[in-house]
Amino acid sequence: MILIYLLKVSACTLIFFAAYQFLLARLTFFKLNRLYLLSALLFSFIIPALTIESKREVLINKQATNTEIAYSNQAGFEKDFELEHLENDSSINWNQALEYLYVTVLAALIIRTLAMIGFVKFSINKNSSSQQGKLILVRASSKIKNCSFLNKIIVDESLSNEEKDLVIRHESAHVNQVHAFDKLLVNFATNILWFNPIIYFWRNAIDHNHEFLADYETLKTADKKAYASLLLNLAMPSSSLATHSFSKLPLKKRIMMLYKEPNSNMKKLVYFSVIPLLAICLLAFVNHKEVIVTKNVIGEENSFTHVNVYKQNFFKTAIVLDPNAKPAFNETEVVLVLDAGHGGKDAASVALDGQREKDMNLRAVNILKEEATKRGIKIRLTRNSDEFVSLRDRLPVQAATAFISIHHNATPKNAPAAFGGIEVYVSKLNKNIKVAEELGAVILSNLKKAGGINVQDSLKNGNLLLLRESKTPAVLIELGNITDQKSLDFISQEINLRKISNLILDGFVTFSKRGC
Repeated sequence: MILIYLLKVSACTLIFFAAYQFLLARLTFFKLNRLYLLSALLFSFIIPALTIESKREVLINKQATNTEIAYSNQAGFEKDFELEHLENDSSINWNQALEYLYVTVLAALIIRTLAMIGFVKFSINKNSSSQQGKLILVRASSKIKNCSFLNKIIVDESLSNEEKDLVIRHESAHVNQVHAFDKLLVNFATNILWFNPIIYFWRNAIDHNHEFLADYETLKTADKKAYASLLLNLAMPSSSLATHSFSKLPLKKRIMMLYKEPNSNMKKLVYFSVIPLLAICLLAFVNHKEVIVTKNVIGEENSFTHVNVYKQNFFKTAIVLDPNAKPAFNETEVVLVLDAGHGGKDAASVALDGQREKDMNLRAVNILKEEATKRGIKIRLTRNSDEFVSLRDRLPVQAATAFISIHHNATPKNAPAAFGGIEVYVSKLNKNIKVAEELGAVILSNLKKAGGINVQDSLKNGNLLLLRESKTPAVLIELGNITDQKSLDFISQEINLRKISNLILDGFVTFSKRGC
């Protein structure tokens, strides 16, 4: 998420700038300070974007499960249930709203920066009286004068020759040392981190550093007192963030640096303090990804290796089990969250025989729970009676191994006939779709053994809130089409529901033993 990344960048800027302010700002090593300010700013943006992978190999003895992950192109009819006065009012996505606000302000600031650059260029051209190469003389009435802009030096034509000479020397240092690049870089960084107060102090620090560098270069061939006097005489508020003004208020720091004795070279050792700061930021803000390499041994001769990538913090518990080691399964708690779709005022569809889908979903979940309890699998239900539970309240909050939502499909009036059997949905919009695909694929592979009812050959992609926003691996299973007589007859029999339930559980157990 972009906002999390930007918060990490802001935290890095805080650490690096605090080090600069307390350790480096008073030193006279202006070139090193410039290098620090620029490189630390870049590191602040780079570190949170880095990802470190750690590999872990797990050996598992088990039979091969050959399930190809594919998606059906057939349209689905399952939709999220929304009440105008309930879901629409309570489903404000604050993260998305904040992102829109951030992007809006960012766009406005970038436009402002570009407009400011354009205005400075226009104002210089408008007030220009003569130009010789990089040097542009402007009229005394010009608001933009005695400064440098990109690779141009702008000087007030009314100044004396001695004053012009000092201004030109100072501004030439800005141009020759390409300070305009630093200024553009930090201004755009300020636009990106507009909400972070530290970046404005950082921008000021870079401006001050530029002036120290230009002053130092000028004093190599100029009288210190005459130069300081001119700084005071020409002092004026800065009118633009796009230019380097010869003398802008406040001047206290510049005057102090003019008369300060250079620091001894031994003090350069202070810059080595950057190394532990860099290590702290790397440890705290770099992203971590765990790569689990599972080596599956089939029989005594054949083996294959596949790689699954999981985010380190996605699951609170990682289950990697050897099916042949019976105590291992009991030592790690396996939790399955079951959701009976719809409920309460949301009756959903009605079957050909008058049964309501919400009741059929709850019946199927209760049977699934009974079969899971026999196996020692811990079950949590999103509802255990005929009650309405909002979609967001159904999402698992506590750590769980998997989340399965049970539904029954139906063909709406005047719509093409829906699939007349079992379907398994996942959402490609979920950030951890690969893990959900594993769960869906292994369950679908087992359901194909049901017999007596059609089973969709491949997974289906559904843009459903439960699948899209679940942080637990989630699938939605349509147990059959209740407006298809053959399908309804099959799933109306309890023996068939128990058979389907055990096939689902077989897939779940296989999934839980694969490192999830």
